[in-house]
Amino acid sequence: MDFVIGVSWPRSGHHLLVRLLTHYFGPDFKYCQFYGAPPPQLDGIDACCQTVPCKYAGRIHFTKSHDFDLDVPLISNQKYLVQYRKFSASVVSNYELNVRNGNEDSALAFRRFASYEFDRYQDFLRKWIEPPSNKNLLKLDYDQLLDDPEGSLADAVRFFLPGETVSTNRIRTALAEVDGERIEHRNVTRLQAVGVHTRRDVSTFRHYSSDLFELLDRLKLTRNEVNEVYNICMGSDVPEARMLEFQTCESTDFIHRILSPIRQPNSQFS
Repeated sequence: MDFVIGVSWPRSGHHLLVRLLTHYFGPDFKYCQFYGAPPPQLDGIDACCQTVPCKYAGRIHFTKSHDFDLDVPLISNQKYLVQYRKFSASVVSNYELNVRNGNEDSALAFRRFASYEFDRYQDFLRKWIEPPSNKNLLKLDYDQLLDDPEGSLADAVRFFLPGETVSTNRIRTALAEVDGERIEHRNVTRLQAVGVHTRRDVSTFRHYSSDLFELLDRLKLTRNEVNEVYNICMGSDVPEARMLEFQTCESTDFIHRILSPIRQPNSQFS
């Protein structure tokens, strides 16, 4: 079985995939979470090596990294399985974990969190999703995993074991019996043997509004890009309540034309 580095945008189904692969391959499949959790019980491995790639590659088959610092090395002939999802859906789940860790929970706090997260999301896409796929890079969209779980799991199995004749029965059993997880209202609930379940309805999120999530789906610019041009024109950072709106602009030049040389009272951003 090949060693694969897992790189995932948070809340993109990484642990679901791990549970599915473990169910399919059985106890021979060894996974290390990297972030705090103990490694699998193997002779000679007392603790996670905290290196990428794993120093125990071959005995460990799959590891996890969010690559927050964009420092995961791109190594020739090394396999990477990259998971991602639509930003507006991922940011809700990630925000719930942020609140669960003791951070502020309010409508404005969510807007601020989403704005900062989009900066990291853009960096992640540029490094891992925009480059074309190849034999050593498998990209898995969370929506694809939910819409076609059988095909997605089969692709992952073949990625770990090239040339493997995939067992349809084992695939379907894994999909039907895998545990699930629900994160909402600041709580994480383990769902026993529920199979691959449908995606969360974000409209049930307590800070949801259709206008807000329409903005989240149209984000284009980072906070730094927006604040830089806003400071040039207005002498200050963008008010937090308006930041997401500015981040949907097509370019910083567009913002500059609106705000420069003087603030226009009747503009859409006044």
